[in-house]
Amino acid sequence: MIKDELREKEPIAYRSLHNALKEGRVAHSYLFSGEYHPLKKETAILLAQSIIEGKRDFACEECRTCQRIRNGEYLDVIMIDGYDASIKTDMIDDLLVRFSQTALEESGKKVYIIANVNNASVKSLNSLLKFMEEPSSENIYGIFITDRKDDLLSTVVSRCQEIPFRQREYSHLISRYMEKGFDDVDAYLLSNILHEFKEDMEVNDPAYVNAREYVYKMIDHLDEREYIPVLFSQEFYRSSKNEEFKKSCDYFLDIMVKMLEDALSLKGLDDGGYQQKCAALRDHDAAKLLEIFEEAKDKCLYNAERRLLFDGIAFSLLS
Repeated sequence: MIKDELREKEPIAYRSLHNALKEGRVAHSYLFSGEYHPLKKETAILLAQSIIEGKRDFACEECRTCQRIRNGEYLDVIMIDGYDASIKTDMIDDLLVRFSQTALEESGKKVYIIANVNNASVKSLNSLLKFMEEPSSENIYGIFITDRKDDLLSTVVSRCQEIPFRQREYSHLISRYMEKGFDDVDAYLLSNILHEFKEDMEVNDPAYVNAREYVYKMIDHLDEREYIPVLFSQEFYRSSKNEEFKKSCDYFLDIMVKMLEDALSLKGLDDGGYQQKCAALRDHDAAKLLEIFEEAKDKCLYNAERRLLFDGIAFSLLS
């Protein structure tokens, strides 16, 4: 049961939501914030089930209605996720049109869940804000999920009741990757960039191995920044098959961002070689590098052409 997992792992979030349900004072807009945590999305579904069930307690999670909500089959609960691509204005417009109409299900209540809401355009968020301020019904509830609260419009944050989730512990994932044969560095990186254990991930996955190799190579050549464009165009671009290239680019960016975060926080894996790479990043203005690579990651959400994206990274490093 998700409610049992929530009570065990996120007692503050559990208590806040349980009390709101019990006392009949569920807010019309919630913001689930904090670092990536799959329990945030699961809790959003649980809260939607509980609102629809309307029993002043967490939902049973087992009835036909709860199962329909979990499976995306309940007509008055809609989820939009900006994880793989940006949330576009037409997606929000469609949501607003549907929620301005009469409820289709017996409960008469409607819930929308927007995961990775920070990946919505400003125009989309402004449309949503107007709807939050002037909902067409008192029976409409919104749940927003973000791993990057600082990227959100302050006006969105101010209109929500925030439920913070604690930083996720990845040690159990690291152990599972190591049991599968990954060394400690790869197990650490994969756990932190994938946030889950992928059963089909192979030790010699070409896209990941290639990305990690060129991340290290780039770090080793940060004193020769004129070489970076050559490293990308003549080596990295040619190192993967066409079907693997996009994935390798995304792994490259994920690994770079994680290592830069560790470099700046003076944390990370207690491994001599890994810490040496992080130290090299600190010696080359890690804050500026993090800004460059985070911006590139954001552009990936808009399906930016990867070669042009990396050409832009090279130009930024040279400027």
